[in-house]
Amino acid sequence: MGGRVVTRRLLLALAVVAAGAVLGGCGAADEAAVPTTASCPASGPTCVRVGVGQPIYLGELLNLTTESGIDVQQSLRLSVDYLDGVFDGAPGQLLGHDVEVLSQEDQCSAAGGRTGALRLLQEPSLVAVVGTTCSTAALGAADAVLAEANVLMVSASNTAPSLTDPKQRRRTYFRVSPNDALQASAVADFAYVREGWRSAVTVHAAGDVYSQQLASAFGSSLNALGGQQLADLKVGADAPAAAAAREIAALGPDMVLISAFSPECEQTAAAIRAVPALSSLPIVVSEACQTTEFLQVLGADAKGVYASSPDFTYLEENAFYRDGFLPSYRRQTGGDPIGVYHAHAFDAFAVIADAIRRTAVIEPGGVLVIDREALRRALLEVRGYQGLSGRLTCGSTGDCAEGARIAIYRAPAWPVAEGAGAKPVFRSQKTLAQFNLGG
Repeated sequence: MGGRVVTRRLLLALAVVAAGAVLGGCGAADEAAVPTTASCPASGPTCVRVGVGQPIYLGELLNLTTESGIDVQQSLRLSVDYLDGVFDGAPGQLLGHDVEVLSQEDQCSAAGGRTGALRLLQEPSLVAVVGTTCSTAALGAADAVLAEANVLMVSASNTAPSLTDPKQRRRTYFRVSPNDALQASAVADFAYVREGWRSAVTVHAAGDVYSQQLASAFGSSLNALGGQQLADLKVGADAPAAAAAREIAALGPDMVLISAFSPECEQTAAAIRAVPALSSLPIVVSEACQTTEFLQVLGADAKGVYASSPDFTYLEENAFYRDGFLPSYRRQTGGDPIGVYHAHAFDAFAVIADAIRRTAVIEPGGVLVIDREALRRALLEVRGYQGLSGRLTCGSTGDCAEGARIAIYRAPAWPVAEGAGAKPVFRSQKTLAQFNLGG
């Protein structure tokens, strides 16, 4: 994915909910920090001072050329509306201050993640960042740059397992999106247990961390059940989708999993369907490929393609989502959510704002002081937070989603196309504890 890097400054107020409270049940207006003489060192690298009348600076580092990135951004803007506990379209303040969100494009690449993070850090008072959209833009890229500056980073859509591997995880990195070890296991259960597919070929996008690691995790889960991952193929500039399709035909699997973003995902699926022998081969795509663009490009060939995703049926059972968030999203955008991580985006801002509330102090004269290190520690104290996306507990690895409710949808009845009308053909709940993850 590419795109011109654009800097936007948006005046936003954050949706903030007390830790442990049900999001749909709170409606309290913003409260001021308690005046105190305690403060972080004036010369310390972690100390941010916000003068009277000045904004609190946060950042968003997203891939705004994709439906997923746009969906997250639109959900973040809804948090503006909910600061006062109601979706009324009126922005509020956080601890008596406007919140100015600096926006950068992550380009779904390591280079884009590093560049975007460095540009956000041009604002010396940057407190925290929501992002990235893509795991590749985070791993060893944006996460490393922001950790060096001790700036908190919370992602709503990163899922690559290595990002929270204790051997690789950066100390200021957190995510509210689920670890792909959970999605991979759920898809393997669907394939092997529900459908009886014993062999599979996985196809990933060359050079993409998320794509590679999800394919690998699925293969491991399938093999553990007694199935067999026959091959893990790659597609990209030097690996045409047509060549992958021919190899799939030669291997003769029971199914194919495509773990890739657009355009590689729909190109691969189209190439598979173009081979007569593969015209009815079951195809499962990951959540990154559950887009309206896929359905439009594939047309009739999209019918019957399965997509894994966070379980929207579960979200529809949440009264706050169904009666508050979703109608407001529709009013704001003119339609249903176009991605699968909008609930997680709402939670990403909520936990950051809650951490700011719990750690910020006011110096004599009214200056608001935010200690970035205290903010990081506050995230590690999150336990049993009832978020819109599910229950959050932020462990030492940076994984905050305690588990994941994963659903499998069959096209054309995908949530991105039919909204609440889309019904899953399979549902599974997985937890980090099942895989000894989370810290």
